Amino acid sequence: MVLGGIVLAFMLAFFSLAQSVRVSATGYDLAGVQAENDRLQATRQDLLTNIYRLGSAPAIRKLALDRGLGPLAAPLIVPAR
Repeated sequence: MVLGGIVLAFMLAFFSLAQSVRVSATGYDLAGVQAENDRLQATRQDLLTNIYRLGSAPAIRKLALDRGLGPLAAPLIVPAR
Protein backbone atom coordinates (compact mmCIF):
# COMPACT_ATOMS: atom_id res chain seq x y z
CA MET A 1 0.00 0.00 0.00
CA VAL A 2 2.85 2.35 0.92
CA LEU A 3 4.67 1.43 -2.28
CA GLY A 4 1.51 2.18 -4.28
CA GLY A 5 1.26 5.59 -2.59
CA ILE A 6 4.88 6.35 -3.41
CA VAL A 7 4.35 5.35 -7.06
CA LEU A 8 1.19 7.46 -7.24
CA ALA A 9 2.97 10.46 -5.70
CA PHE A 10 5.85 10.03 -8.16
CA MET A 11 3.44 9.84 -11.11
CA LEU A 12 1.62 12.98 -9.99
CA ALA A 13 4.90 14.84 -9.53
CA PHE A 14 6.12 13.68 -12.94
CA PHE A 15 2.84 14.76 -14.56
CA SER A 16 3.09 18.17 -12.89
CA LEU A 17 6.69 18.55 -14.08
CA ALA A 18 5.75 17.56 -17.63
CA GLN A 19 2.94 20.14 -17.69
CA SER A 20 5.26 22.81 -16.32
CA VAL A 21 7.83 22.07 -19.02
CA ARG A 22 5.13 22.16 -21.69
CA VAL A 23 3.92 25.57 -20.48
CA SER A 24 7.49 26.89 -20.41
CA ALA A 25 8.18 25.61 -23.93
CA THR A 26 4.96 27.16 -25.23
CA GLY A 27 5.88 30.48 -23.61
CA TYR A 28 9.32 30.31 -25.20
CA ASP A 29 7.78 29.55 -28.61
CA LEU A 30 5.37 32.48 -28.27
CA ALA A 31 8.23 34.83 -27.36
CA GLY A 32 10.16 33.68 -30.43
CA VAL A 33 7.17 34.14 -32.71
CA GLN A 34 6.54 37.61 -31.26
CA ALA A 35 10.17 38.61 -31.82
CA GLU A 36 10.00 37.35 -35.42
CA ASN A 37 6.74 39.27 -35.94
CA ASP A 38 8.32 42.46 -34.61
CA ARG A 39 11.32 42.00 -36.92
CA LEU A 40 9.08 41.41 -39.94
CA GLN A 41 6.95 44.46 -39.11
CA ALA A 42 10.09 46.62 -38.88
CA THR A 43 11.30 45.25 -42.24
CA ARG A 44 7.87 45.89 -43.76
CA GLN A 45 7.87 49.47 -42.50
CA ASP A 46 11.39 50.01 -43.86
CA LEU A 47 10.37 48.66 -47.28
CA LEU A 48 7.24 50.83 -47.36
CA THR A 49 9.34 53.88 -46.52
CA ASN A 50 11.71 53.02 -49.37
CA ILE A 51 8.81 52.55 -51.80
CA TYR A 52 7.33 55.93 -50.90
CA ARG A 53 10.73 57.62 -51.07
CA LEU A 54 11.82 56.02 -54.34
CA GLY A 55 8.44 56.45 -55.97
CA SER A 56 8.62 60.23 -55.91
CA ALA A 57 9.53 62.14 -59.09
CA PRO A 58 12.79 63.69 -57.79
CA ALA A 59 14.06 60.28 -56.70
CA ILE A 60 13.27 58.75 -60.08
CA ARG A 61 14.96 61.65 -61.89
CA LYS A 62 18.08 61.37 -59.70
CA LEU A 63 18.24 57.61 -60.24
CA ALA A 64 17.99 58.08 -64.03
CA LEU A 65 20.72 60.72 -64.02
CA ASP A 66 22.94 58.51 -61.84
CA ARG A 67 22.59 55.71 -64.39
CA GLY A 68 23.67 57.90 -67.28
CA LEU A 69 20.35 58.93 -68.72
CA GLY A 70 19.81 62.56 -69.63
CA PRO A 71 16.90 64.77 -70.51
CA LEU A 72 15.45 64.38 -73.97
CA ALA A 73 16.42 66.86 -76.68
CA ALA A 74 13.86 68.93 -78.49
CA PRO A 75 11.51 66.74 -80.53
CA LEU A 76 12.31 66.24 -84.20
CA ILE A 77 9.32 67.06 -86.36
CA VAL A 78 9.21 65.35 -89.75
CA PRO A 79 7.01 67.14 -92.28
CA ALA A 80 4.31 65.11 -93.97
CA ARG A 81 4.59 64.51 -97.76
